[in-house]
Amino acid sequence: MKMMLTLRQKQILDFVATYAHKRKIAPSLEEIKRHFRLKSVSNIHQHLNALAAKGYLNRFKNRKRGIELPQSERLVKIPLLGEIAAGKPIEAIEHKEFIAVPESKLASGGEIYALRVKGDSMIDEHINNGDTILIKRQNVAENGQKVVALLNGNEATLKTFYKERGQIRLEPANKNYQPLIIKRGQEFSLQGVLLDVIKTNEDEWQTKPFTLPAEEGKGRQTITFQKIPPYFEERNFILYHGDCVGVLAQLPPESVDMIFADPPYNLSNDGFSLHAGKRVSVNKGNWDKSKGFKDDYDFHYRWLNACKNILKPNGTLWVSGTYHSIYQCGYALQSLGYHILNDISWFKPNGSPNLSCRYFTASHETLLWARKDKKAKHFFNYNLMKKGNWPEDFIKKPNLQMRSVWAIYPPKKPEKTFGKHPTQKPLELLKRIILASTNPGAVILDPFTGSSTTGIASEIIGKRKFIGIDTDKKYLELSVKRFKEIMTT
Repeated sequence: MKMMLTLRQKQILDFVATYAHKRKIAPSLEEIKRHFRLKSVSNIHQHLNALAAKGYLNRFKNRKRGIELPQSERLVKIPLLGEIAAGKPIEAIEHKEFIAVPESKLASGGEIYALRVKGDSMIDEHINNGDTILIKRQNVAENGQKVVALLNGNEATLKTFYKERGQIRLEPANKNYQPLIIKRGQEFSLQGVLLDVIKTNEDEWQTKPFTLPAEEGKGRQTITFQKIPPYFEERNFILYHGDCVGVLAQLPPESVDMIFADPPYNLSNDGFSLHAGKRVSVNKGNWDKSKGFKDDYDFHYRWLNACKNILKPNGTLWVSGTYHSIYQCGYALQSLGYHILNDISWFKPNGSPNLSCRYFTASHETLLWARKDKKAKHFFNYNLMKKGNWPEDFIKKPNLQMRSVWAIYPPKKPEKTFGKHPTQKPLELLKRIILASTNPGAVILDPFTGSSTTGIASEIIGKRKFIGIDTDKKYLELSVKRFKEIMTT
């Protein structure tokens, strides 16, 4: 099954296909570079390698025009039966239309149909309102599979299936929803299992809408998808509600100077920690639960790849994480051709003690700082980092080079006036990162914005533009309140 394309990958693939069709020969790397007005062919190499890895073209070493396009993939017509609730169950109504999808997206054998998602109960699984899902019709499922279930004979819903003792649990992927429990004797049936998700706003489907073959007596029918509008926009502060990979696909390529990302750590494992002298659960929500090594890594690879597409040639990216996730992120960064500049240990002087007394107390997070590729000329504010005033960090000595261990306390009480995000970062940390790696006029992006500490720090420093993305409206509202507060002070 082919993976989705980033905007720049799609542009390059279209150029190669058009060039090859007209001239009966593939373009050279220099010709691709000139067409896209790039300074070097290194980025072209990366995009072509990614396209080859995804199965869209073949590459041959030691050949000037070593690019070959495979035969065009056949489109298959399948029924679009209507809407499916990703929220509270809705009445199942079949509006029989048709869409065309690549044959590789369909499982061999069995009946396949499509549904349009309505609701947000599966957003932590990156299934958003308006997405199209492909379903294989069957009446059995294994635990952990995402299913279309019919309740009370006429209410359809999309949830994760678990068969338990004496009941069936239909689990949402949004902490704002409760599981649906089906007891013995309740009317319930399975209508199929999820095969794939076609994102509403992924570039592959935006720039090349589904076009159905013409039927007798009818013209061709085209289905297009709309871009996501900003959730909030004021001054230089913009927020988007949605899956970051989808939103990033609609942003202009090479338009962002610096990215700070605090992705899910995947440490919500039903364990416990200590906070303010009380025993508390480490669970933060379904979005922070591990889905297994491969799925976790694939997720990090996808969002980092999407970030690389919108990062300027000399831009840099920061990733924050604990040992639960940071090594996967580091490997994905290197696999995608990023060049890691530093790993920073953010030491938390008041870290929570280890309750089991069987491990060292975890008292730091790791920050990876990387540029787009090895030859990029990134910005580093060396003098400010060396000679600046950093009173909150007792490790930093005056007029000495800043080292890669930073002592910064977690968020202070005023930073949580309107509520807090479970992985909220301190303003002092983000202010240092922004000052270290951006100039005035920079565009800064946070793909997992949460309470938007990155954006608040950017606004406090000034003369920078911020773009934040999150799947949870609750935290976007928290971000708006924080932004409006600093606008009135």
